[in-house]
Amino acid sequence: MAKSNDSSFSAARRRFLQMAGAAGFAAATPGVLMAQFRYLTPVRVDNPLKDYPSRDWERIYRDVFRTDSKFVFLCCPNDTHNCLLNAHVKNNVVVRVEPTYGYGKATDLHGNGASHRWDPRCCQKGLVLARRFYGDRRVNGAFIRRGFKEWVDRGFPRDPVTGAAPRNLMRRGWDSWVRVSHEDAYRYHADSLVNIARTYSGEQGRRYLKAQGYDPDMIAAAGGAGTRVMKFRGGMAKQGALRIVGAFRMGNSMALLDSHVRKVGPDQAMASSAWDSYSFHTDLPPGHPMVTGEQTNDFELFDTENAKLIISWGMNWITTKMPDSHWLTEARLKGARTVAVTVEYSATASKCDDVIVIRPGTDPAFALGVAQVLMSEKRYDADFVQRFTDLPTLVRMDTLDRLKASDVFPGHQNATLANWTHMLAKGEKAPPTVNQNGTYVDDKLAGDLADFVMWDEATGKPVAVSRDQLGAHFDKTGVKPALDGRFQVKLANGRSVECRPVFDLTREYLDKNMTPAQVEKLTWAPKAATVGLARAIAASGGRTLFACGMGPNQFFNNDNKDRAIFLVSALAGALGRHGGNVGSYAGNYKLTLFSGIGRFAMEDPFKLQLDANGPVTVKPYIRYESMHYWANGERIMKAGNKTITTGAHVPTPTKAIWQVNSNSSLGNQKGHFDVVNNTLPRCELVVYNEWWWTASCEYSDIVYGVDSWMEFKYPDMTASNTNPFVQIYPRTPINRAFNTVSDNDTYLGVSRELARLTGDRRFEEMWQFIANNRPEVYLQRIVDGSAPLKGYRFEKLEELAKQGIPALMNTRTYPRINSYEQVQESKPWYTKTGRLEFYRPETEFIEAGENLVVHREPSDATFYDPCAIAAAPHPAIRQKRPADWKIAAGDRSHMSRQMRNSSYSVEALLRTKHPLADRGYRYVFHTPKYRHGAHTMPVDTDYMAALFGPFGDMYRRDKRSPGTGEMYVDISPQDGKRLGITDGDYVWIDGDPDELPFRGWNDPNRREEYKVARLMARARYYPGTPPGITRMWFNGYMATPGTVKAHESRPDKLAKNEETRYQSLFRYGGHQSLTRSWLKPTHQTASLITRKLFTHELVKGFQADVHCVTGAPRESIAKFTKAENGGIDGKGVWRPVQLGFRPTVENAALKKYLSGGFVRFKKA
Repeated sequence: MAKSNDSSFSAARRRFLQMAGAAGFAAATPGVLMAQFRYLTPVRVDNPLKDYPSRDWERIYRDVFRTDSKFVFLCCPNDTHNCLLNAHVKNNVVVRVEPTYGYGKATDLHGNGASHRWDPRCCQKGLVLARRFYGDRRVNGAFIRRGFKEWVDRGFPRDPVTGAAPRNLMRRGWDSWVRVSHEDAYRYHADSLVNIARTYSGEQGRRYLKAQGYDPDMIAAAGGAGTRVMKFRGGMAKQGALRIVGAFRMGNSMALLDSHVRKVGPDQAMASSAWDSYSFHTDLPPGHPMVTGEQTNDFELFDTENAKLIISWGMNWITTKMPDSHWLTEARLKGARTVAVTVEYSATASKCDDVIVIRPGTDPAFALGVAQVLMSEKRYDADFVQRFTDLPTLVRMDTLDRLKASDVFPGHQNATLANWTHMLAKGEKAPPTVNQNGTYVDDKLAGDLADFVMWDEATGKPVAVSRDQLGAHFDKTGVKPALDGRFQVKLANGRSVECRPVFDLTREYLDKNMTPAQVEKLTWAPKAATVGLARAIAASGGRTLFACGMGPNQFFNNDNKDRAIFLVSALAGALGRHGGNVGSYAGNYKLTLFSGIGRFAMEDPFKLQLDANGPVTVKPYIRYESMHYWANGERIMKAGNKTITTGAHVPTPTKAIWQVNSNSSLGNQKGHFDVVNNTLPRCELVVYNEWWWTASCEYSDIVYGVDSWMEFKYPDMTASNTNPFVQIYPRTPINRAFNTVSDNDTYLGVSRELARLTGDRRFEEMWQFIANNRPEVYLQRIVDGSAPLKGYRFEKLEELAKQGIPALMNTRTYPRINSYEQVQESKPWYTKTGRLEFYRPETEFIEAGENLVVHREPSDATFYDPCAIAAAPHPAIRQKRPADWKIAAGDRSHMSRQMRNSSYSVEALLRTKHPLADRGYRYVFHTPKYRHGAHTMPVDTDYMAALFGPFGDMYRRDKRSPGTGEMYVDISPQDGKRLGITDGDYVWIDGDPDELPFRGWNDPNRREEYKVARLMARARYYPGTPPGITRMWFNGYMATPGTVKAHESRPDKLAKNEETRYQSLFRYGGHQSLTRSWLKPTHQTASLITRKLFTHELVKGFQADVHCVTGAPRESIAKFTKAENGGIDGKGVWRPVQLGFRPTVENAALKKYLSGGFVRFKKA
């Protein structure tokens, strides 16, 4: 691994910075920068005191920062943290936003205080909120799409055979709008819900869905209830325990509607379906529950204080965790070594001691290469491996199942589990979470937790080991488990079978496929980097933090990546201790910390508690599913004669949608243009709550204008996974700037209309404490039911928030770290063996060839055979191949390639090629997120857009620019020159022509749709990205029919819908023009054991946001074609290129600057 003080490394870094330094704002001459002042003439004043005896004019400047008042609000964008901020008010207008500096005053229930080093907390998003708060895209009122309104006004006409709504009235995105009162919108909304419930209930509903072409398995999943085809979703629900989680409470109340429509009682009533959030955003690291049984293992970021080595793996910490970025830099100042594992030279890379750049999507291979070094050089922590992992457990080589004690020992009775484990009797239920002390296991799962077998080197015999026996409890057995070897084990039936430890099988795979030399070929990481990192991890003594980001999560092989990184961590003993752990940081998850959320979200609508102090009955009538199937064109995974998506993973058809706080679920949806052109037209009701008009609003039927954070009239609550605070959105005193209501008001308003239509007052009573302006009742119920919060009074928390002070969560450790109880107190993980599990014996994993931790190629973003397994022949890898499932040998279409399970040796894999390579699709196109700089939330604000990237211009001198800034693609200079693309040119970027930008794009009747969807963007030469790899940020607002029409018809060519004021940052298309959903088979098992959210119970199979598909929104292979010259209005080259301020065309002055020629040193 290259050391930061190594001369060759330093020289390489200098060369890199010399090339990269030419990017950005260095591109303009002083004359250009000062052009805006060309009408000013200089004024000469010899003596200011003589000419200006009065100094009153100075007050203008002194008063710039003087305000009339201030108040506190909570800024909570789609991030892993939140900030209480001061809003400064002048003339009843918020003019400035600043930190509160109150975080160091936070305490927990016991008086323990937080560090003042948490202050200040703020980022660009908060700083531009004042401008956005009064922006012209605020949703000012309620709006109904004209065609939808006509459909409702005409009494919901439908096709007599299919039951479908008229296609000509479902032209979302192309239609115009009618502004109505919120109350009128509630009425249209409720009428539609009732009509859809009636239409799709019963046998008639099944016939309609079948006639519309829905998969029979999906129709069956609806169970004959029309409410099941409704989808409710609060995006990133932890951002609002009341206003966002309220969407799920609303969905659960649809059981009342089903009861009314189908005339069934509470025992048979079914509520709506609900879509996932954490897993849909591809924030869930799906390998974490496979190894630990836990949704996500993590640590609060200030645990860097305790680490010796910090690896920022696929996590652009400096830009995506801005309020918490100082913990990384401060740890480095204190002596911790920092390493960036990245696919480019990122902002975080510039702050690290060492940088390892790998090919995108090869994280599993790189991690496995590090593991191979740890094993082969015997640098692993054998004590940790034997006591806390399944690596010593034996695997039967005949069936590939884990060897069970009952297989070996006649009459064996499994141990009675008692280590932090409670086996529930038949019919017994676990107590509420706040009263739980350990794991609770349903009697039906007892067989899954059976005793397993290790080979005892001391006795030379197999021994039974129970789930209880890990850590100190395992020490008491006296067993010395073998990690290597092949053992003949006599079974209870008299047969003998060869068995091998998981460690031994894993090492064989690594030695055959993942040596540093092989990993260098696969990943582009130098052999020395793999070896050096492994040795550094081993030398840390278990104090290595693996801080993983969203980037690697967004590839098809994300679970392989997680399992591989955990393997490295376990081999090093770097888990469950301060300064040694694995974490994944994407999105605002850990809603499970609000374990009392069910007391609000899932209150039984048939048994409502209307007494503020009375007990709450919790009963979920709702059915959860993954939105990825909808994004996949409402297609489940099947190919040949094999169906992968079965059981609880199967979604229902989608006929109604109500989403809150979630532009990513439609306007920034993966496969966006296929969704809006092919899937959305089948839906009959689309409703969004928004305060800023997004692309999701463009494609809706009803849009509710709701309050921004600055104008909340009901308090709310959130928390984070990166810091220890529970944070309250306080009520704010400022008047609403526009005609908006609270999200909570929309639930109440629609429910009142449903009560009117059905005669059932319980709809309205669902929101009694909103109607009575007592929302704190619901919030206190959540607090009382949440283990880290119980004991707090919500009113007190809100009073503190109004002063800019949060409170500390009452967790066991500070910082909070996962796996602490397991490693420090020898309590079992939420797995079958109770240990960290690196072998998956379930049928689904064996069929996929992933029972061992292996490397799989990405599904599209690869130069080689997509989805291929890098594996030379291995006795434990016996995957199902295409012929086994009747998939044609050459079929590498979207669905089939995910099920092919082809495997090659590394050398053979590198000789394969992507099926589209010969057609010019040779460039990996990936779309990382860039949260604080700025994600989707503020990037279209004019000032931010101008600053975002090198093409910003507030004057829009080049009228082709869609706005004051525009999105662009980064491409290496070598690739640009090879393709005839000059720095700054506009380019066409195309994905798989069989499906992208949407299925059917080449139909001559769909040319207008194709014009909107095909991606055009500027190309920027960026030496920081390797040849063959291109990058576009994820956060750009994409083109819609309205913005394309405006761009082509407005005199100023602004890509801004003149009716809705929606602003695109693209002329045509968007980053999602090249994306689609991927449905990895190992995410869809019926057999994985995990911890149930909000409780310590074990569950099996599908669990939304824990074990379900996660998609792969960065999976694209692309073809680039020059579209237009980069010069103003398409004439000549982009001016910075002409002036010599860009890579490969540096002028003499820039070369002198880059070489340090303008710096002079003198000896003291």
